Amino acid sequence: MIVLLGVVVVILGFVTRRNPVLVVGVAGVVTGLLGKMNPLEVLAAFGRSFADSRSVTVFAIVLPVIGLLERYGLREQARNLIGRLGGLSAGRFLTVYLLVRQVTAAFGLNSIGGPAQTVRPLVAPMA
Repeated sequence: MIVLLGVVVVILGFVTRRNPVLVVGVAGVVTGLLGKMNPLEVLAAFGRSFADSRSVTVFAIVLPVIGLLERYGLREQARNLIGRLGGLSAGRFLTVYLLVRQVTAAFGLNSIGGPAQTVRPLVAPMA
């Protein structure tokens, strides 16, 4: 029952508006130590969880790349590209969208550009 003090640490950390990563990390360490794990076992559990969770690893790799792209003018280049597409007709825009869908489907990426994530919020208003 005392192991659940990690939950109390999370609640107190979020109530006092602390850094979420720090709060969860401290709660994990507290829970591990109260669960009779030595500090090396707690560290090994963090490392194993980090390695098993590919989404966290991808985030840690992609975030610096996005920062570099923003630093070297990604937003301005996107603004220029969208500005050049101002004269694009609805028919040509839908043809390009269909071509992108076909190419991604040919590579087995069927979930990219579907109705829920692309058509309703992006394609329909732009057409």
